[in-house]
Amino acid sequence: MIFKNADVFYNKGFQRLDVKVKGDVITEIGDNLEGDETVDLNGKMLLPGFIDLHSHGREGLDFSTATPDEMAKLRLSYAETGVTSILATSMTMKYETTENIMRNIRQAIETNHPGSRILGINMEGPFLGADRKGCHDEHYLLPPDQKTFAHWDALSGGHVRMVDIDPNLPGSMEFIKENSKSKVVSLAHTSATYETASEAVKAGATHITHIFNAMNGLHHRDPGIIGIACDYPVNAEMICDGIHIHPTVIRMMFKLIGDRLIIVSDSMSAAGLGNGEYELGGLKVFVKDRKATLSNGTIAGSTTNVFEEVKNVIRFGVNKEKAILSASLIPAKAIHAEKEVGDIAVGKKADLLIVTPDFTLEQVYIGGKVFSR
Repeated sequence: MIFKNADVFYNKGFQRLDVKVKGDVITEIGDNLEGDETVDLNGKMLLPGFIDLHSHGREGLDFSTATPDEMAKLRLSYAETGVTSILATSMTMKYETTENIMRNIRQAIETNHPGSRILGINMEGPFLGADRKGCHDEHYLLPPDQKTFAHWDALSGGHVRMVDIDPNLPGSMEFIKENSKSKVVSLAHTSATYETASEAVKAGATHITHIFNAMNGLHHRDPGIIGIACDYPVNAEMICDGIHIHPTVIRMMFKLIGDRLIIVSDSMSAAGLGNGEYELGGLKVFVKDRKATLSNGTIAGSTTNVFEEVKNVIRFGVNKEKAILSASLIPAKAIHAEKEVGDIAVGKKADLLIVTPDFTLEQVYIGGKVFSR
């Protein structure tokens, strides 16, 4: 199959090219390619499938409570929005519940279902700070413990790809040193100072979870983790729904660290649904006008998706190419998945989006096949 007359997002920019797909991979990119089956895009954009490294669920389902069969439905739901790869993100739950989460996500990953690829697990809890717990249940927060984490990871079949940690917790530096050998360690839900966070990065942390949220704000005498993002070559997630962070700050961060910024949804089960009462990590969440909060007003995840966030970022005034990279190649590189997904290149999976000039999602391809829910 050949996509012809496409405005292809190729090599970090747009070029009018043809793209040839054989099986589930891209085999050739160039001009005037020939083949039996062609798809004429008439100048529409051909983008790489988007990647969400931090999402708890959507459409009434949550990775922390869903069965493997329900996770198969989640894969369809993500794909429909143009998100073709995800990290299934867990919440802070009971020890035994976390065991079940790991088993269930492992089964979902290792079962061949249509829809988005589950590239692994993002363990957002329980190694987080109570003072910045956000919507994580304080009763189940734990100090970092290698034996506990290794047990959960073993139950997941080694599919934990990212683990979050508050570097203020006792034992955190040793935990980071040990697990950064094989996992992405992310700094999250913390009041850590710049100095403590700097020590954590030197120990091996390479990622920051939803920058600005659940951490100290930027202060000129205490730059904190936000300062770390500017000084060190770490990747930083950012929720771009226009609720979690002001558009001006989003523009600012793209100017400062745009080549390391990753758009994430941090979506919860209410995403794709309407106003109402939902649950996240065992806590009640109330959604009104797209904003999800706990009863005390704490923001509790989002109700958006990465495709909509890319549109937001462009609308906020960020360069279109930068916005797309923050939802594709940059997240792929952050979790060392760029050899398989993240951009349109020969040898990569043919996870592709057909998008109109006004940025309407028209068609999704996963592994070279048209996605249809």
